[in-house]
Amino acid sequence: MLKYQETLKNLKEQGRYRALVLPNGIDLTSNDYLGMAEHPDLRRVAMEALEGGLMSGAAGSRLLRGHTASHQNLEHYAAAYFGAEKALYFSSGFQANFALFSTLPDRRDAVIYDSLIHASVRDGLQASHARSVKFAHNDLNDLEAKVKAVRDQAETLFIAVESVYSMDGDMDPLHDIFELAQRYDAILIVDEAHASGIYGERGRGLCREIIKAQGYERLITLHTCGKAIGVAGGLVCAQAEVIDYLINCSRPFIYSTAPMPLQALLVQKSLEILDSAEGDSRRERLFSVCARARELLGGEGTQILPVILGSDARAVEVAKVLQGEGFDVRAIRPPSVPEGTARLRVSLSSELALGELERFAGLLRPYLEAEQAA
Repeated sequence: MLKYQETLKNLKEQGRYRALVLPNGIDLTSNDYLGMAEHPDLRRVAMEALEGGLMSGAAGSRLLRGHTASHQNLEHYAAAYFGAEKALYFSSGFQANFALFSTLPDRRDAVIYDSLIHASVRDGLQASHARSVKFAHNDLNDLEAKVKAVRDQAETLFIAVESVYSMDGDMDPLHDIFELAQRYDAILIVDEAHASGIYGERGRGLCREIIKAQGYERLITLHTCGKAIGVAGGLVCAQAEVIDYLINCSRPFIYSTAPMPLQALLVQKSLEILDSAEGDSRRERLFSVCARARELLGGEGTQILPVILGSDARAVEVAKVLQGEGFDVRAIRPPSVPEGTARLRVSLSSELALGELERFAGLLRPYLEAEQAA
């Protein structure tokens, strides 16, 4: 169709055309931060479960026979693991965020969100009748100003942030934001997608200390299961009435076929591994890689290292050179990142050998020096 052809042509001319590419080379692009996606115990559990008669599909929505013991067991385990009254499992982190923000805030409410929040949150807000206002990334002064501007007009005020940001790798000042939420009688929703399994007590997330001290009275957390946890899906953790409200009122939950029972089973098994000495060991290896990467290439010291190259064409060019040297690293361009900040999003893993990291940094360094000199 002509209008689609024109759009695709323009994307190609702008250097923003995307295509599906199979994995190839040393992984510096996936979110498998702890190497759990290929864990032999997960493979063994999957084979045993299927051979033992576990259904391959849920065959219906959770409210229409799609709810299985695997889903129920995971949600009970996850609630205990993350310190919540209840948890609810979705097919993906995107679906979980979309469900949260399209369901909980209504036309009498307001949501103030960080300018770099996940696209799934933005899409959920577009489907909501609530007022939404963005604040400058990690800027407490701007956040408080926006809160003051809308607080008296909103029956319920929500603040939405990520604990670790997906494209910049920086952390949110969670304790300060939670204190602000308490002061202004707001509910804080924290997307722990890139912290779950890694940070906090045995991977329980960066909200862990807040939860231990204050519980979930003014807090909702989301934990993506397809990143460090290594499987798929998303868990929303909250007070019981929030979860019950989602079950009864969230269209993305009510009208979606349930996740595969096997998927839920594997998420629980992965959490059990991460809550063990082996999980500690994997996190320690990842932190060592992150520390060395910061020495070599800078960044925030987390597992997400942005290498900002500016122009879309430059990012694509450098990615191709590095791919040719055996590294699977991808160019990230607008609208995924702001204009003028096209980059390589270098994703670090506990399975990455330090020698491979050092070779990568050596190949990349001339391009960084050229950018600095320009």
